[in-house]
Amino acid sequence: MSDNWGQSKWGKNSRGKGRTKEIRIPPNCSELAEFYGIILGDGNSHKTSFYKSRNNKRGVYMIRIVGDSRHDYLYLTQYVKLLIERLFEIKVRIGKFKPKKNFVNSQNAMFIEAHSVKLINFLEEKGFPSGNKIKNKLRIPDWINQNEDYLRVCLRGLYDTNGSVYKITNQNPHQFCFTNYNQGLLNDVRNGLLSLIINCSKISKGKDIYITKKEELRKFLKGVGFSNDRHLKKVRMWNLDSPVV
Repeated sequence: MSDNWGQSKWGKNSRGKGRTKEIRIPPNCSELAEFYGIILGDGNSHKTSFYKSRNNKRGVYMIRIVGDSRHDYLYLTQYVKLLIERLFEIKVRIGKFKPKKNFVNSQNAMFIEAHSVKLINFLEEKGFPSGNKIKNKLRIPDWINQNEDYLRVCLRGLYDTNGSVYKITNQNPHQFCFTNYNQGLLNDVRNGLLSLIINCSKISKGKDIYITKKEELRKFLKGVGFSNDRHLKKVRMWNLDSPVV
């Protein structure tokens, strides 16, 4: 038998098992920076490998972005899904979680996900390791922080996923809020806003950053903006993007 008999045999019989799917590796660009902000907000990266049997190694390598099907369906399926497919030329699946007892909104939880070893490896190289984002203390990486255009769209991805737009009082009726429990990321977001000359509050209650004044709201909309329709509807309804009179 030839020296590569085992490789030839398994190559013929494996039917593609064990092969690593090819993806497109994008250069640094605004779309990649926005995607990075999205996964920093509502995404996660998962990597595990195990042996199903002695000669059968399996693994799960995936990214998943979650949302509320009542408010985020169009954003996730018509914007984020297409963004990922365009960046990496990879198939993205839409799914919904099974409702859980004692979790009020679990029946509305949905996700999109993509499976790829090379995608997980690429994200790790870009500063996004697999696992718990808060324990890993994930931050906005230097390749984004050092480019103003990338920073703007990364903040957009973060506000689309972890941001909120709402009314507060008749005297000061509107506010944008960013909420997260990662203190390092909160500092990055606040410093990013200030570097773009968008004034905001200090970190409140260890998790919130507010933008309140009308002129600052409009600066945010002009310089950062939203892609998520759940926020854009409120902005249009309240004419927040209209010029200052």
